[in-house]
This record gives sequence, C-alpha cells and structure tokens, in this order.
Amino acid sequence: MTLNEKLLGLKAASRGKLSAETQKIMADALSAIEATDQKGRALAPGDAAPAFTLADHAGRLWTSTELLKEGPLVVNFFRGSW
Repeated sequence: MTLNEKLLGLKAASRGKLSAETQKIMADALSAIEATDQKGRALAPGDAAPAFTLADHAGRLWTSTELLKEGPLVVNFFRGSW
C-alpha cells in the first residue's frame, strides 16, 4: 500500500467520525478555498519562496533572509484554536 493510499484511508476513517454538520462546514470551507484558486497560486516544488517576516509565540520577529543564512528553512503552519 502506498503512502497516498494510506492517507486516503485515514482521511475516510476520520471523516466517518464527524457529524454531518461538521462535514458540511468542512465541505463548504473547501469549496470556498477552491473558488479563490489558492492551489493555482501555490509555489511549485523547487520554487523559491518570497522573503517574509513572521512572529513566533513570544512575539519575536524572524526573517526568512536571516534564517536562510544558517541553512535550509522549513516553515510549518499550525491551524487551531487552542
């Protein structure tokens, strides 16, 4: 089984645990994202990201330009309401 097949299985299993209302909210949100062509605006593999500045949990600002001087950079966005 490929990784993609495993991920699709996990996705289907997790969706089955959600209420119909939650599934509709998620489907509506996905439709809204697709309508704005966010996927078409995404960087392709190998593309360089534009320079940016982000704040960490303590409010300190970090620039991609400075961080890249130390080596490769990985940025991960967590979406949540904790």
